[in-house]
Amino acid sequence: MLKHLVSLVLLISICASTYAQKGTISGKLVDHTIGEPLIGATVLIGEGIGTITDLDGNFSITADYGDYTLTISYVGFEQITKQITLDRKLLILKDLPLKTTTLTEVQVVADVARERETPVAFSNILPAKIAEELAAQDIPMILNSTPGVYATQQGGGDGDARVTIRGFSQRNVAVMIDGVPVNDMENGRVYWSNWFGLDAVTRSIQVQRGLGASKIAIPSVGGTLNILTKGIDQKRSFSIKQEVGSYGHARTSLGYNSGRQENGWGYTFAVSYKQRNGYADATFSRGFFYFGKIQKMIGNHIISLTALGAPQKHGQRSFQQTIGTYSEEQALNYMDSSVVNSLTIKDKGLNYNPNWGKLNRLSIAQNGDTILGKDEIVNEKLNYYHKPQFSLKDFWNINSRLSWSNMLYLSVGRGGGTGNAGEDKIDVKDGQLDYQKAYNNNISNTFGQYEHQSTSYLSSSINNHMWYGLISTLNYAFNDSLAISGGIDLRYYKGTHYKIVYDLLGGDVVYDSWDKNNSSIVKREGDKIGYYNDGIVKWMGGFAQAEYKAGLISAFVNVSAAYSGYKRIDYFRRKDLIIDGVLFEQAVNSDDIFFYNGSEYIIAYKSASVSTSGDTTFVDNPVLPWGEQEGPDGYILNATTYTNQSKEARFAETKTKWIPGFTVKGGLNYNLSESMNAFFNLGYISKAPRFRNVISFDNTFVREIENEKIIAFELGYGYKHSKFAGNLNAYYTIWKNKPLTAIKVVIDDESYDANINGINALHMGVEVDFIYKALKGLDIEGVISLGNWKWNSGDTIKIYDEAGTLIYQQYFNAKGVHVGDAAQSQYGLSVRYEIKNDLLFKNGKLYVKGRFTYFDRHYANFNAIDLDGSANNTDADGNPRESWLIPNYFTVDFHAGYGFNLVKSRMDIRFSLLNVFNTFYISDAQNNSDRTPGNYSDFDAKSASVFVGMPIRYSLSLKITI
Repeated sequence: MLKHLVSLVLLISICASTYAQKGTISGKLVDHTIGEPLIGATVLIGEGIGTITDLDGNFSITADYGDYTLTISYVGFEQITKQITLDRKLLILKDLPLKTTTLTEVQVVADVARERETPVAFSNILPAKIAEELAAQDIPMILNSTPGVYATQQGGGDGDARVTIRGFSQRNVAVMIDGVPVNDMENGRVYWSNWFGLDAVTRSIQVQRGLGASKIAIPSVGGTLNILTKGIDQKRSFSIKQEVGSYGHARTSLGYNSGRQENGWGYTFAVSYKQRNGYADATFSRGFFYFGKIQKMIGNHIISLTALGAPQKHGQRSFQQTIGTYSEEQALNYMDSSVVNSLTIKDKGLNYNPNWGKLNRLSIAQNGDTILGKDEIVNEKLNYYHKPQFSLKDFWNINSRLSWSNMLYLSVGRGGGTGNAGEDKIDVKDGQLDYQKAYNNNISNTFGQYEHQSTSYLSSSINNHMWYGLISTLNYAFNDSLAISGGIDLRYYKGTHYKIVYDLLGGDVVYDSWDKNNSSIVKREGDKIGYYNDGIVKWMGGFAQAEYKAGLISAFVNVSAAYSGYKRIDYFRRKDLIIDGVLFEQAVNSDDIFFYNGSEYIIAYKSASVSTSGDTTFVDNPVLPWGEQEGPDGYILNATTYTNQSKEARFAETKTKWIPGFTVKGGLNYNLSESMNAFFNLGYISKAPRFRNVISFDNTFVREIENEKIIAFELGYGYKHSKFAGNLNAYYTIWKNKPLTAIKVVIDDESYDANINGINALHMGVEVDFIYKALKGLDIEGVISLGNWKWNSGDTIKIYDEAGTLIYQQYFNAKGVHVGDAAQSQYGLSVRYEIKNDLLFKNGKLYVKGRFTYFDRHYANFNAIDLDGSANNTDADGNPRESWLIPNYFTVDFHAGYGFNLVKSRMDIRFSLLNVFNTFYISDAQNNSDRTPGNYSDFDAKSASVFVGMPIRYSLSLKITI
């Protein structure tokens, strides 16, 4: 009996002990599409037993050991249900990706790459990183922590940053905002000053390196920046943020999100205003940002309307200087003291900017007294622009297999940039522009009885545009493994370019005779001068893609094509005449008379002597001041008279030149295990040349038009574990027919522009990025990028006319010379430590982060065709000379912040210190620059003009979210 009693007691004790054991279930929920954490998702292991995810998508549930049914739900996403067994103190569930239940704009228009699925190299930059590290910089600057990327602030003007990927300039890096292409349709550029404030509404920035995952034809030679804006959240929220920083930086931002409402509506908006004095002298900035999105679910449709824009004005530092102009001490590290001592403008400081001057707009009274005005700073280079973008999207889930998306977008650009103008060059005094001298000269230069003529003044180059397009995509899934998609990409772009009189600096009028359709050459402020033309680009594109995913394999094949039509209209050149279907190009200006009898014509130019005798007209054209006759003399029978104002006259325009281009690419990803994957992709791009390489300024088509040709191949390997994740990529890109500015050639005494083809380059390299979660809250990230980018062409360039006659040839040899303008080696390391506790406030989170970035093997920018084989451009062995190798440099940034909950709100305080050690470095350089005082061409420091990097600076912000 006692034996049985003891056994029963032991059994009860064991059961009680087992029952009393508890463990913790933890994990992280992320959006399957972009990997962004899901906040506020419900996680249950039983009825009434569970929690919601925090701001980082993490959850933690403590429960007794046993078997449970884990249920995860989030509005708009598929529910996850899975059986789990809690049999240890800590059960960690790997990242749990939730898929959306409805079609979203991210899935449809953004072409987002996914880990272990899309066979391209990419990096995601999420809002948390942007909030922690951007620190009042332009958006491209945060990308320097991404392998293969080199971004600089150039002259330091607000919004004047540039970015290269794998050695390819921004013209060859596609930028997309919510699937809408942003690169200028004429020149491919992106002006980041137009996108101030975008960081406040960014859901993610995905940097796709190489050909990328986009379905449509875009200039993604180096890569693609895929920027996604925030959508409608699950819950309503309001935020206000105040930011201050160095050089008078101040910014205030507001944001509101309605959350998903029961009636299917949702909307969000954000506004932001900033002002700063600027690091470089006279680079002030004022900018306003607005963003709004309205979304409505109607049956199987999601209708979305988005508007965003950022009107701004800022001073610029546009011209590089020799090193000694900034710092005599630093210059002595790179060049001989005799060169430094010879500089007339030197040691002006790192913030030196030559593009401004002081002015007092004084006046002279009738008695001769001088009446002083207010002292002011006049910017030579002032940029002002507003480029709002609107998009209307319809996402339609037709059925479980078929979906259709349509996106209409509109971009309207208005603004320009100023510069010095006039027949008299504005003098430089003590390194700054002497606007006072120019002003004094203008107010003393009489014009008529009461006015004054300006011989030095400021003009503004206006670049307005109207751009609209349609992207329509049809997606069909045959089954869970195979899907196809296809669609059209239609665009119309009209860029209007002209120059205006911006500031006459005390004068009233200026002379300008470029407008051949206006007999008056007297111009006032606001009048057009110099040039006035439209550049029209029509784009008809189509694309098709097949995707396969089954088991361990995922693959895609994509074909896209675009037919680009270029046309130019010039409002300042002589007008065309179309008489009975016959076109006479640039036939008459405002003072000409055109005589035509159906087979012959003669033009009477201004001041010509015209007489008639019966049905015969005699023309005696004038002799120009330099002795040349403006047009031939002669006579014509039975002629009809036409002028600039005849109904047969039109502004000078070209025909539309259509040029085809296409892209073929594909790739395959293979998941080697739960932790490892490998992929490859390859592709070929035939890219139509940019506008300037098709039509010249005189409305003639450029000769020797050939497409750029790009061949790319890439291999990748990924490893992902609970504590460590890393990627290794290798790429090989051949770029043929790199576009250069067209040259002038003469055929039959006529001058033409001609392209130089055959300039080829090879870009190859390896990239590594990783993150190591060393301890709880301690993350270590690293980046290594080693490029080898070289020109691989050298030959005699030959251009022929239609008859096959050689009309131009030039020898050049750049073979083996490194490509300039970006660092070919990049190393980065960051350490972030985070502490979460409720010691001070509920859900308190403190973090500190340090980031180290090192750039090396950066060659100064240069033009490959300048290496013409002459003695100065070759070394002792006869090989082409390398561009100046810019000194390597590193920077260290520090970031810290504390966030916590207060009743129904959250507060986040952030602090950043950039370039902690105040490192002097050269960020941009031009080899053998014509801006060096001695006009040296020695491929060294004294021959280069440079921009220097920004010094130590801080940013402090407070954000309250309700």
